Amino acid sequence: MSDFDPIDQWLGTDVELLSPAPGTFDRIHRLARRRKAMTAAATAVGAAAAIVAAVVLPQFLPGFLPGHSNPNRILTSGSPSPSARHGTPPARHRGTGRRSAGGPGPASLSPPGQASISGSVFQPAANFAPHSVTFVSGQVGAVLGLAREGDKAKPPCWQASCVAIAGTSSYGQSWYAMDAPPAGPPSGASGVSQVRFLNASDGWAFGPQLFSTHDGGITWTRVNGLPGRVIDLSTVSGTAYAVVAACGGQGPDYAADCTSFALYASPAGYDAWQPVKGAAGDQPVVPGALQLNDTAGYLLAGSVLYAGSPASGTWGRVSIGSGLVPACLDGHGHAHQAAGGEYGVIAPVNPGGGLYLLCQGDTGGAPALYQSADGGRTWQPGGMKGLRGRARSLAVTPVSDSLVAATSSGLYYSTDGRTWHLASLTGRVPAAGFGFVGMTTQTQGVAVPAGGKAEKIFITEDGGRTWQASSI
Repeated sequence: MSDFDPIDQWLGTDVELLSPAPGTFDRIHRLARRRKAMTAAATAVGAAAAIVAAVVLPQFLPGFLPGHSNPNRILTSGSPSPSARHGTPPARHRGTGRRSAGGPGPASLSPPGQASISGSVFQPAANFAPHSVTFVSGQVGAVLGLAREGDKAKPPCWQASCVAIAGTSSYGQSWYAMDAPPAGPPSGASGVSQVRFLNASDGWAFGPQLFSTHDGGITWTRVNGLPGRVIDLSTVSGTAYAVVAACGGQGPDYAADCTSFALYASPAGYDAWQPVKGAAGDQPVVPGALQLNDTAGYLLAGSVLYAGSPASGTWGRVSIGSGLVPACLDGHGHAHQAAGGEYGVIAPVNPGGGLYLLCQGDTGGAPALYQSADGGRTWQPGGMKGLRGRARSLAVTPVSDSLVAATSSGLYYSTDGRTWHLASLTGRVPAAGFGFVGMTTQTQGVAVPAGGKAEKIFITEDGGRTWQASSI
């Protein structure tokens, strides 16, 4: 028998490799360049999100939009919604932002060129009337409002009017469309009217229903299980706080006739809402009554002021000591309404226990300003000279503690808490005045006209002295 084995001979022979198909190396180079570009873009987005210091602007008093100014610092990572632990994963809804022909989508809070809307121009919905505003940095923010498409409805408004969101990466110099939650305008216990973003990922649309997003507004999830209407929401230190109230208001007046409330909290990165101990009562509450900063939180319910530490999660009623008692706190923590039908607008000083309070009577007249240095336990009178109209919102600049007020007569500023000056506006003061004002930095601020009909917000770059209109 021969020892020759053809397999051994084949294995020992040098093999010449086949040449690649024509164009293979060119395709490899193109793929490598594309992957490198995608990696660089993702790194840029991550870095931008990491340096964002979120400043969320609350809203104001009764009506379609609540609030006041309220700086928040956060960073939380999104995670799956715990509502799935009840068996069925929550439905996530993607909206239909208006964009130019051939443009990609959908849009998110991240500015154009750094997210999925890179290279496209997204136009906000037609006839956009803003109702609520929120900012996560000195440039990036969003507004929620009602868009009207006229007689012929078209996307993103499939009916005559719909809720829409627009974003900005230039502090209101230009706007782009974002996806809105699948909800209509507020009508009794349904719909939404307000928006808050804590950072480039985590945001909420509410008033009176509650929707959350953890991907910058690309998808929205309805949050169920809270025992009432969500009429206010604010964030601080990676936690979201929501005021849940029992209210009987109908139509757009969803926050009217509220008879009781409870404060709930959830980690900002996902939805796990739990009641806050010591922050519940049978007093009426209004949008904008919840104010948070890094060291303290306040909630004005009727004539009762609640306070707590966002870090500890335990709240309680503030007992006013001897001395001056502001008119809108004259119920001494017991009556449902303050003396004379007064209502209050609060704005905390950050950091520390400083707190400003504007008391406004139902019968009109100039509002009265009060100041507390110890979280509302004792009060000193402030000044009201030059302040006109019904007070609706109050903001404090982060460093100098200058004040800016929104009233039915216009926007006012005070550098000493005693004398007020009417701010200068481009154009006329809106017919219903202003419903909200907030300061995001020492010099930058935003204001929203009251009434929900003006198709613009107002921007200041000089601490509230002059304001420029920004059409959406």
